[in-house]
Amino acid sequence: MKGPLTKKRIRLFTATVFACVITAGCTQQGEVIEVKESEVPATTETVNVSNEEMNIQIVEAVLQQELNGPDKEYVQLVNAAMGGTEDPDSVKQKENEMKLTSYIKEKYLPYFTEDGVMVAESIGMLFQYQNFYTFDKEYQIRLVDSEVKQSDIDTASNQYHIKATVEFTAPGEEPSQHEIEGKAIFSTKDGKIGGFVLGQKDPTLSKKIFELGEEE
Repeated sequence: MKGPLTKKRIRLFTATVFACVITAGCTQQGEVIEVKESEVPATTETVNVSNEEMNIQIVEAVLQQELNGPDKEYVQLVNAAMGGTEDPDSVKQKENEMKLTSYIKEKYLPYFTEDGVMVAESIGMLFQYQNFYTFDKEYQIRLVDSEVKQSDIDTASNQYHIKATVEFTAPGEEPSQHEIEGKAIFSTKDGKIGGFVLGQKDPTLSKKIFELGEEE
């Protein structure tokens, strides 16, 4: 799966790696600026579960989606959308792009606001460890452990800090574990994730995936 897709994916993956490493170190000052406090009313179905517990469950569901894979259907769709045809304005190419967008929404809209999905996808925060998967250079990532904690800043109670450990395996390589950090910011209006960043202080995992994808 090289050819016309390679340069495009290199640019995408390089930008994603950069974003992942930078965004994992968000400052406390940035947290306060982004937040507006308000109450989110409980529904009758969740009356016995606190907002904090519900939000933690939502973030954990996203981590299960994001840090286990690759999702082979997503890989097929992104390959078709990013490099499929000679004419980027053809009807088929537009259809491929729409299928990819629909699939991303199907997977993430249960947990994100519509704007939240669009922003997270545009900065490479969704399926970010799966963009370089090729079926002839297979690898797997698996969520080993995670911790999601509500911010202890009173004016940032809609923010949740993430720590996770993932295991990376690939043919001919020893399994390795990598630490992931991030943050989810909930919309106080919708009760869904409106902002999401996930990445590594040490970009070893991204480098392994990048190098594997570039092997001949």
